[in-house]
Amino acid sequence: MEERMRSRQIPEANRESEVGAKIESAISRRGVVAGVSAAPLIAGSTPPIAPGDPALAICQRWLAMDVEHRHLLAEWGTLEGWLIKNRRWFRLSPDEKVAVPEGARLSQIEARLDVLETESHVLLKTMRPAPAKSVEAVIANLSVAGRLIFEEDHPEAHGLIVRAARDLAKLSTPK
Repeated sequence: MEERMRSRQIPEANRESEVGAKIESAISRRGVVAGVSAAPLIAGSTPPIAPGDPALAICQRWLAMDVEHRHLLAEWGTLEGWLIKNRRWFRLSPDEKVAVPEGARLSQIEARLDVLETESHVLLKTMRPAPAKSVEAVIANLSVAGRLIFEEDHPEAHGLIVRAARDLAKLSTPK
């Protein structure tokens, strides 16, 4: 799938502090970039929607789902690391895994991640033909692109997109 959210690979370090710090720093860095359109999403509140601009609403919904997705990935990695260390998770049979109470939360996270991945893919397809009717929608589109292109994979492209969103947000703010 071209448009992807983060995969569920086991983080390099499963310790809660390290995984959480990586996710939190990515979110806060991008929160600045998202400017007026997505900053409320990072803080957990519902952002105002520009009247008559469905492109902005679509982007804001995708960004909110991405924040949830990243938090769930961090929780999933931490929980799986704990299960491996404390419950010998990969040595358990499927029946034994069902009996482990913490395994139920892992299954809940997996199910929610699957829903988020499907819904985000639908939103991305909807975003493509929807022209922006406001500067906020352009910023939101760039914010989505900045999250889709991982800094680790394409640092130059990611940096350009993030800077463009930040610059537009700054230029569109009344002085």
